Amino acid sequence: MSASENTTAWRAPTAPESRNYPYNCWWVAGFSDEVSREMLGRWLLDTPVLLYRKEDGTAVAMENRCPHRGAPLSLGCLKGDAVQCGYHGFSFAADGTCIDVPSMKKPPTSASVRSFPVIEQKPFVWIYLGDPAVLNNVPPPPVLDWSQDDDFALVHGRMDIAANYMLLKENVLDLTHFGYVHAKTFKITDWVDPPSFSTDGDTTTFHQSFRHSPLPPLFADALGLPLGMPYNRENYGSFLSPALQEGAVDFCDPATGDITGRFRVSHATTPIDPVSMHYFWLLGRDHGNSPEQMAELEKMTEIGFAEDEEMIEAIQAVTSRDPRGSNAPEISVKTDTAGVQARRIVQRWMAKET
Repeated sequence: MSASENTTAWRAPTAPESRNYPYNCWWVAGFSDEVSREMLGRWLLDTPVLLYRKEDGTAVAMENRCPHRGAPLSLGCLKGDAVQCGYHGFSFAADGTCIDVPSMKKPPTSASVRSFPVIEQKPFVWIYLGDPAVLNNVPPPPVLDWSQDDDFALVHGRMDIAANYMLLKENVLDLTHFGYVHAKTFKITDWVDPPSFSTDGDTTTFHQSFRHSPLPPLFADALGLPLGMPYNRENYGSFLSPALQEGAVDFCDPATGDITGRFRVSHATTPIDPVSMHYFWLLGRDHGNSPEQMAELEKMTEIGFAEDEEMIEAIQAVTSRDPRGSNAPEISVKTDTAGVQARRIVQRWMAKET
């Protein structure tokens, strides 16, 4: 972890009352394969961030704004491990310290930019954008054990969605939308009854058991079983932190109860601002994992998640335009239990900052 910080007092870029995401939390900045010796500029939590790798491969994150005239540092270039601004040549070490101003013999100490702590747990690069003084009290990024399991083949992708990040979180905590939003793609139509729910601290989980339910194409093809064959599956998912959720399906032979396949998905949502997000998704399974089958899974996932994107962005558009704002009516039912608990958990994270 790179945790060098400038010593100036920290202030959140956006006041708590105008956002629903905590700064004192680890968030996904990007996938490991996105961060390279090519400088990457990205907005994360109302903050312009520059991502790159040092010559030894270590991931670096710093503010993507030159303190001289505000030029994005990502428009500059790397000189070894240092960043040179493409506007007037100011150079910054990986810790954000200004080390050179071409027009001066010695750069002013005030010219430094903020650097951000980074933790790389492949396939994610995590970033901390909050108060450096409380970093040691912030829970570390959640670990997805299956993403490191050699039995699993993985595919991943990123989407920019014009909606508040919690809309995606609630979407994947209530899978009864499958039979409507994804009726023509995933074709999983048996998500009808509310699942069971449990909450442990800042983690909330749903669990649904399906018995002798016909296998849709998405599952049957990968398992090498006939389409529509009655099969058992355990479907569950958890809100792990404001930044990450996890979903799982275990396929079980109805005759023996043995698990014959495992399917996993994670949803990392990093706010850009109150009405837009980066969505980093990761899928893995320990069956049907030939390159051709995984390519087909990736293609199907992109199509299906685009359906979520369309719906979520439409909801945000209505919400943003409605003059009633938070006073507009909203009705929750039992299937919303995990989503409601997730809102409460985020509120607790927010309360710690105020």
